[in-house]
This record gives sequence, structure tokens and C-alpha cells, in this order.
Amino acid sequence: MMVASGLTAALLAWGPGRVAAQDAPPAAEAPPAAPVRTPPALLEAPPVVLPEGAEPLPEGASVELLLTLDAGGLVTDARLAAPVRDDVDGLVLEAARAMRFAPATRDGVAVPARIRFRYAVSNAPVAAAETEAGAATATETETGAATETGAAAATETETGAAAATETGAGAATGAEPVLDEGGEAELGVEAVVDRPEAGAASRITLTGAELSTVPGTFGEPLRVVASLPGVVRSPFGLGFFLVRGANFQNTGFFVDGFPVPILYHFGAGPAVISSRLVERLRFYPGGYPVSLGRFSAGIVSVETGPPEAESFHVEGEIDLLRASILGVLPFDGGRGSIAIAYRRSYYELLLPYFVSGLEIAYQDWQIRAQYRFDDRVTMSMFVFGSDDLLDQSGALMGGTTSANSNTAIGYEFQRGIARIDFDLGGGGSLRLSGSVGRDRTFFGSRNAGQNAQVFDIGGWLLGLRLDGVFPVASWLTVNAGLDLLGQSFDVNAVAPLPGGLGEYPRPLFDPQTVTIRSTVARGLPALYSEAVLRFDPVEISAGLRLELLRYGTLTELAPDPRLVARWTIVPEVVAKIATGLFTQAPAVFQTVSTGGNPGLGPQRAWQNSLGLEVDFPLGIEAEVTGFYSQMFDITRFAQSVDPSSGGRRSFFRADQEGRAWGLELLVRRPVEEGFYGWLSYTLSRSERLDPSSGNWEPFAFDQTHVLNLAASYAFDGWRFGARFQLATGRPTFSVCGTIYDADASEYDPSFCDRGERLPTYHQLDVRIDRDFNIDNVVTGTVYLDVLNVYYAQNAEGVVYAYDYQSSVPLPGLPILGTLGLRLVVE
Repeated sequence: MMVASGLTAALLAWGPGRVAAQDAPPAAEAPPAAPVRTPPALLEAPPVVLPEGAEPLPEGASVELLLTLDAGGLVTDARLAAPVRDDVDGLVLEAARAMRFAPATRDGVAVPARIRFRYAVSNAPVAAAETEAGAATATETETGAATETGAAAATETETGAAAATETGAGAATGAEPVLDEGGEAELGVEAVVDRPEAGAASRITLTGAELSTVPGTFGEPLRVVASLPGVVRSPFGLGFFLVRGANFQNTGFFVDGFPVPILYHFGAGPAVISSRLVERLRFYPGGYPVSLGRFSAGIVSVETGPPEAESFHVEGEIDLLRASILGVLPFDGGRGSIAIAYRRSYYELLLPYFVSGLEIAYQDWQIRAQYRFDDRVTMSMFVFGSDDLLDQSGALMGGTTSANSNTAIGYEFQRGIARIDFDLGGGGSLRLSGSVGRDRTFFGSRNAGQNAQVFDIGGWLLGLRLDGVFPVASWLTVNAGLDLLGQSFDVNAVAPLPGGLGEYPRPLFDPQTVTIRSTVARGLPALYSEAVLRFDPVEISAGLRLELLRYGTLTELAPDPRLVARWTIVPEVVAKIATGLFTQAPAVFQTVSTGGNPGLGPQRAWQNSLGLEVDFPLGIEAEVTGFYSQMFDITRFAQSVDPSSGGRRSFFRADQEGRAWGLELLVRRPVEEGFYGWLSYTLSRSERLDPSSGNWEPFAFDQTHVLNLAASYAFDGWRFGARFQLATGRPTFSVCGTIYDADASEYDPSFCDRGERLPTYHQLDVRIDRDFNIDNVVTGTVYLDVLNVYYAQNAEGVVYAYDYQSSVPLPGLPILGTLGLRLVVE
């Protein structure tokens, strides 16, 4: 009371006017002001003029670049976003590294920035009066826009600010970025089908940041590959890709040019590398360039890069299935950066409440460092590892899908990759990279009453690459390189003892196993060279890759010639045709000296494709491709005597043939006003020749029709998306009859050819994202992602009764959803 009286007296003494002012309700506390950001402003840029005799470009032609600027406004990295022509692109990249900007600022403090920049190219030499000492200049007007002469530019920062006022011959018109309602640039989500490099028949490029909201992927960008043309559905959503009628082991996974055993975790998990460290993912469904090899079907190639960061920050993500954390520390004004990431699942904590005896677990980690010494030399180090386990050993006799057996499978690997990039100028480049790694693959199974079977393969890999791009003339570019790979694996196995050839089968109540221990060493060096010839409107790429295979008793040289031609009929329509040979060594365990065939030859494939790329109005793009693949020397299990080895018994033979043909369609609409979508459709047929009968039979994973539809729309901080999948069923065997085996007290079935198919598979996935911002310090997203939202009862196989007189479908994934939170703290 005394305190209240004292305050009242003080207010009265302050004066009536003061007291009256207090009668009004207090003003609400003003929210913290958003940081004031200004985009970089161009100060200096050299003009780019075609040399005399070069083929002219269309009027107003320009090259779009992605530029990384340090806090001083200097260009530390320049990359092509929309190329025009190889010789022109090289000139523009060289000029871009000499540009100078007034730096971007945040609350008045200079910060690094990443911008889009459109560089116009002149067909005629620039008059001396236009520039001084051959350099274009730019001055900043009162409104902050850049005015230029001699070189054109339209800069667009990732925060949505733009400077796009230009003058002078050859200037390109500046384009404002698409902004959301909050004023931020909508970076968008899209599957990018960009102009392939000359040696690729077809390439689909995905970037990590662009694909993080596709429904059914749990926010994992790299899983979107499963929805693209040429890929048929794999059982249970596993991360093994069946591409253009080939088996899953015929599609390779590469990180920075070096192979890795898997790219995706088990249990519909994410990629083994954080998407924030993925600069781009390139998916080649077939006809991949000669710089890559050792696989006879398609390739998924990941190129890593430094995460975007203006200053030290930490990102975290947690949902019902996994948790991850990533820290990024840029230094030296953005020239260098260090990133550390870790992720772990906790299926093992949740599954016991739903499924008894089933264990799924995975984890991965990455450390990546990069430094740009100057505008010509960049060096990076990337060390990473992954560990996956799927084990249902505890479910023996415990359920429908494991009533007769249990299985455990595991993948573990580590890699260290170092590379140094040299910009040779004029569009030329050179990259030297090396890798050391360790792999381990484990597989175990047991039938009731029998000894366990175990296959454990582990070893080391050493790789070295030298890749160069050498522009020789405006119409000729040569790509050449050296690709060395050495492997040494230890094979430890416990397998059933096979019966003798022609021997009457022994009773199975006393099963016997044999232990196999062997070491397999491989040398797989390769040389490649490719000439890219441009005779507008035709571009031809002729390449040759020489693979030397050295393992066991085999030494074989495999030449793989490849040819790709592209014809620009009109600017909106491009026709393409490709043909080539591809070689793949057999699996390691198939070439062991005991239980394998050390003289087993490689599998080869002859791939062919013909297609069209069409740009429609409203930004709609389409690509249609027909393909045919002939597969030779496919390895199969066979117990026979090999006369070439002096009567030695062989368990594997490379004598099977295969063929596949089909049609692929991709129609996409890139992000515009918050909306994106695409449709992919694959029509295919894949068959294998049965050596015993001479008949062509459907491949085990053949699926005639595969359809994917995806769409997403964002507004006011929300994003809603859906994805629908449909695939016709794969072939299954039908039971022709059974024989009761009294020794084993079980029924032995006899199967007919694959004349039946599983039911058609269909699934709808949905996703909702909500972005938030707390005082411009903590930003993030809350998301809900649900697979199979209407709980389709899809079948992944057939489970038979003990006497094979009845069967039930092997159930696929039920409804599987997750609620997650992604946070970024700066």
C-alpha cells in the first residue's frame, strides 16, 4: 500500500498531463525488426565477345550462372545454370571469375552471397570507346540498381532481391525472381531435366534442396529417383533400382566419381549422405557417358558440395523414425567451409511394440572440407561412412513371413575422397581425385532344424581418377581421363554342401554345410576418350572406354564404344539417338576359387535409345524416349564341369542372355507461383533366355506399366503435396504339383514357368509442410509425411501353405507416416 501511494504521488507531481497520458493502454511491444539485407551490386565485368570466325549466337543470347561471392564481393565460385554452347560457356566462366561486386550486406555488415547472374554475349567485337582497357563498368544508381555497358547482367539473390537495369548492345532483359507472400524468393521443388552433357543419351539432374518436399520421401531428396522414368518399383521400397529391364546389381551408385555399395538406407530410409551436402544428383537410366563405367545398366551419380552458409550455423531434424544434426562453419570470407553431419534411426526402439523379432537400424556420418585457393584452384576432402542392418532372426517360427526361415542382411562402408579442381581457362578443366574405402556385406539365413548359412564379404578399395575437358576449337571439345580401381575382398561363407554330380540326393534330415574362406583381388583400370563435334544444329559425341578386367584366372580387355547424336530441329524440339556397349564384372563371391568360378567373364550390354525433348508453352517440358537393350553373358548358378579348367567343377556360368525394350515419358512443370508437378510413365518388357529350354521368359522383376504423378503447392508458409504410384504386378511362378519327401517330412513343389503376376500395385502419399521463423535466429519446418494414406493392401509376393495347396499374398508396407521437425539456428 505504501508503495502504491508513493507511485501515485509521484505521478501527480509529474503533472496532470503526464497522468492523463498513462490512462491510455500501453502500446504493444514492437516485434524485433527483420534484418535489412541488400543484394550485391555489379561493379566490374569484362565483356564476352565471340572470336572471329565463330558461329554467331541468336540475338540476345545469354548464359545464366550461379555465382558465390565472398564478403569482399569477389567471385569465389562460378557454375553454369543455363548453358548456351560449350565454347561460349567456357568464355563466360572465365570472365565471370574476374567480375567484382559491391558486397551483399545484412544489417550493414558485408556477408557472403550466392546469386544468379545472366551474362550476355556479343557476336561482334566491342568498340574501344565502349569500355576502358577491355573491361565493362557498372555504377550504382540512387535506387541501388546496377547500370552496365559492354556486358549484360541480371543478378538475383537467393533472398529475393534483384538488380537488373542494363544498357548497351547485347544486354539481356533482367528477370525478377518469383516471390512468395513473405517476400522471400521461392527456391522451389522440381525434377530438373536439363540439357545432358554431350556423351549422355539421357540425364535427369536433381539438386538436394529442390526435392525436399516430395510426398512419400520423408523429406529425402535423393529418393525421388524411384519416381522417374525407366525405374520400375522395387519390393518394400528398398533402395535398389531396377532400371530398363536390368537386375538391381546392374545399376551403380557413385559419389564424386567413385563407387559405393548402396546409396539408400533400409526401411524406406534416407540416402546415406545428408542432402545438405549433395550439390546435385545425376540419374542416367542408360547410355551414360564414357567417363563412368563398370555397370551394364544405369547409374546414379552424386556430386557433393559445401552447404550454403553465411556464418556458423547448426541444423537439426527429428521425426518418429530418425534424428540428424549438421553443423557448418564457413571461414576466410566464404572461400572455405567445414561441414559435419550425423544421422541415426531408432527403429529398434519402436519396432518391438509392433513386430516381434524384427530389427532395423542404420546410421551415417560425414565430414566435408573445401577451400578455394583462387579463381582457378579448389580442393576438397570428404570422409563419410554408413551402417545398415536388417535382422529378423528373432522372428523364427514367429509369423507368416518368417515361418520357415529367418534372414539377416547388413551393409557397412567407409570412404575418404580427396580432389583438386583446376580451371584451365577457355572452358577447359582438370580434376585429380583419389579414394580409399572399406566395404562389408553380410547375409545370413537359417531354416528350422538346419545349420545357419552365412556370407560375409569385406575388403578394401583404392581408386584414382584424372578427368580433363579440353576445348580444341569452337566446333570440337575433347574429354579424356584415367579411371583406376583396385579391390581386395575376404570372403567368409558357411553354405550347404552340394551333392555330387549325378549323385542320388541325400536325405535332408542330416544337413551338412561347408566353410569357405577365400581372398579375391581385382584390378579394374580404364581409359576413356571422347570427341564432341558441333555442326549446328547437330551435335555428335563419339567416345571409347577401354576396361581391363584382371581377377582370378581372367585377364580381359573390354572396349566399350559409345555414340550419341543430338539434332535441334527447332529451338523447342531436340531429337536424340544413342548406342553403345557397357561392361560389368561379376559379383565378388561368384569368382572365389572355392565354390565359385575364378575364370567367370564379365556381363555386357548393348544399349540403344531414340527420343525427343520438347518445350511447350506455359513452361511445360516433356521428354519421350524409346529404348532397347540386349544383355549378354549374364551370370547364373549352374552345377557343371568346366572343360577349360581341366574338368574342374563350376557353380557359376556366364552364358545367359536377356533383352528389354520400352518407352519412357516425363512431363514436368517447373516451380511457378509456388506450384510444381510432374508425370512419369514407363512402358517396358524384360525377358531372359532359359539356357535349358531355349525359351524366352519374363524377367523376375518385369513390370509392364509404371506410373508416377507428383504435385505440390505452396502459399503463405504452407505447402501441400501428393504423389500417386501405380505399377502392374511382377511375374510369379505357379505350382504345378508337389511330392512328399518322407526323409525330410515335407512337401517339395514343382513350379511352372512364370505365367502369373502379382496384383497391380497402387499407393497414394501425402505431405504437409509448415515453415516458421523465430526472431530471424531460428527457422525451420514442421512436416507430416504419410505413405500409403488409404492403406492399399498391396502384395509383394506369395506365401504358400506347408503342402502348397493354398497361398496368401505376402503383405507390403502398410500405412507408414512420420511427424517431423527441421530446425536451423544461425
